[in-house]
Amino acid sequence: MANSSSSLDFNSFGDRLWQIANVFRDDTLKTTEYLEEFSYFLFLKLWDEREQANKQAIEATGEMYIPYLPEEYRFRNWAPNPDKWAKDQREPDSLTFVRRMFDNLARMGDVIEVTEPAVAGEFAIRADKHIATINGHWYFRCPSDQPEHNRFAAGKPYKLIRDLDLFRRLFQNHTLRVRYAPTIRELCARLLELPLLDVTTQGWDVFGRAYEFVVNKLGEQKQYGQYFTPRHIVRYMVEMMEPQPGEVIYDPASGTAGFLVRAYLHVKDKIEQRFHDFAQKERKIRDLRNRHLWGVEKAPDVYKLGLMNMVLHGDGNTHLEMDDSLSSEAQVRFKEHADVILTNPPFGPTAQERTAIFDYHIKLYEALFTQHLMTALKPGGRAATVIKEGLLFGGQSALRNIRRRLVDDFNVQAVISMPNGVFNPYSGAKTSILVFRKPRPGEPTTRRVWFYDLRSDGRDLGATRRQIDDHDGDLPDMLARWRHEKPHESEQSWWAEVKTIHANDYNLTAARYAPFEQAATEYEDPDVLINQVMELETEILQGLEELLVIVG
Repeated sequence: MANSSSSLDFNSFGDRLWQIANVFRDDTLKTTEYLEEFSYFLFLKLWDEREQANKQAIEATGEMYIPYLPEEYRFRNWAPNPDKWAKDQREPDSLTFVRRMFDNLARMGDVIEVTEPAVAGEFAIRADKHIATINGHWYFRCPSDQPEHNRFAAGKPYKLIRDLDLFRRLFQNHTLRVRYAPTIRELCARLLELPLLDVTTQGWDVFGRAYEFVVNKLGEQKQYGQYFTPRHIVRYMVEMMEPQPGEVIYDPASGTAGFLVRAYLHVKDKIEQRFHDFAQKERKIRDLRNRHLWGVEKAPDVYKLGLMNMVLHGDGNTHLEMDDSLSSEAQVRFKEHADVILTNPPFGPTAQERTAIFDYHIKLYEALFTQHLMTALKPGGRAATVIKEGLLFGGQSALRNIRRRLVDDFNVQAVISMPNGVFNPYSGAKTSILVFRKPRPGEPTTRRVWFYDLRSDGRDLGATRRQIDDHDGDLPDMLARWRHEKPHESEQSWWAEVKTIHANDYNLTAARYAPFEQAATEYEDPDVLINQVMELETEILQGLEELLVIVG
């Protein structure tokens, strides 16, 4: 018997997902391949549960609901006994059936023909034809192409045009790595016991949580190097930016789309509160999904997880793209594109030379992405980004020039210093949240900067990052002070005038400007010293690489 959703918390739910993903161990998959394969099956299950909920809601009104996927591919039909289902479909075993299903989903057309039989509520579906959609909407057509407006004549075939490009994007270019049919059977049996729909109705970011949990496990085993923003920090960053209806929201390193999902839900809530006319509300939400959410992710497997995540939170995947935000094309395409940027870009040395032209070229992701953010903001636009703290104080000329441009050409509004360990176990790097705005013509640039020393985010700072209590540490206090028109200084927050920042070589670390005596030991803190050594080592390595090019 599956546990009820009320008994699931983040860690117990994550444990269950990890245990299910471990089914692939006996299939000789690499640990780093677990998540991608697992996610496809998890997506098909959750999509089917959502389809079932939609079916019940629509049929309660007396109308007929037609699912997106053919009946032979609906999880509830084939997963309970995949080998028997495969034989019924004239396939030798479940592995062959799943491989064919994935291939067909990658090529599925947009037209579904529906024939209503004599028995009400039953229908046959065929998805083997393709014609263009019309503005992404669905249309019923009878053989004479005369619309019947939701009425079905007995035995007559109708065409339901639906945009199934999402499935093609998800499943194209994917090679199923599962080798044995028993793996399919075991995986399906475990997923059928998992109450995913109950979890998502509680607002859980299922795919983001699943991905974070598995990456956490892989990080503990030193088998995977990426790390992602904890969802409670995402939530507070979105609250700081307060995206509004009609604003373009952009994440150039979208990962599993955590920022975009949270921003979508935030703006959707505002629309539902602000507009009372149903038709107007629906238009605004559709406009939000189709025009105002933009994301770019370079890693193909992570990109597909982001697609799944956005769809299962109400869609908004139209402008989620697999691309490189640091390419020359992206610098041109996204110039002055966004009203709001929310992101946590990669840190550390870049793996290759960039083809894009940056004002200050340095082979550090955080330096290149920060310049991209400055380029991508519209006048009046604002950004909140997680930044490796070395950029805020590093002595290299490129880093100083980036800080100078931020302070002198933009309006740096806040720096939220986060404790070491926030990104454990993936990285021990010291990070901050940098908040800045691009002034409109005639508006002032930075006059003073608000700093906040975030000492706790409500989680322990070890490898497990377990929640300490029901609170988010200092985050609620930080947000409350930020929302105040003129935040008061406190033991953990203070202001620095721009002339003081100029005098300190544009240093933007919070501790440098703390007015309290205990902050005077900034450089005696082991965490700070270790991070400085790491930054210095990076600078030395880059200098040696440049020297090697010169002498070689």
